[in-house]
Amino acid sequence: MLPAQEAAKIYHTNYVRNSRAIGVLWAIFTICFAIVNVVCFIQPYWIGDGVDTPQAGYFGLFHYCIGNGFSRELTCRGSFTDFSSLPSGAFKAASFFIGLSMMLIIACIVCFILFFFCNTATVYKICAWMQLTS
Repeated sequence: MLPAQEAAKIYHTNYVRNSRAIGVLWAIFTICFAIVNVVCFIQPYWIGDGVDTPQAGYFGLFHYCIGNGFSRELTCRGSFTDFSSLPSGAFKAASFFIGLSMMLIIACIVCFILFFFCNTATVYKICAWMQLTS
C-alpha cells in the first residue's frame, strides 16, 4: 500500500494530465464549432433552386436572389449591413443571433491565449460562459 502523500501525488498527476486532454478536446471542438458558425454566417446562399422548381432563386441568411422565370437573370437583394433589405423579422433576428454567436465564439478562441497568463479554472469559466451564450 502506498503512503498517502505518494497516492495523492499520483492522483494529482493523473488529474492534471486528464484536465489537459479535456482542455485540448474542448479547444478542438470550439474551433470546429467556430468554423461551422463562420461558414453559416458568411455563406450567401443556403438553399437554391433545382431542375424541378417552378422559379429560379436562392436564399441564405441575409441574401436572396429571385428569378423571373423567363430569363436566367436573378435579382439579388439583402446585405447584413443593411437590415432594412432583409425580407422579414425572422431573417433579421436570425442574422443578428448568428452574427452574435460568431463574434462570441471567435472571442472565446482568442481567450484561449489566457491559459498562458491566468488560472486554468478562470479561463475555463470565461470560455464556458461565452460558449453557453453563443
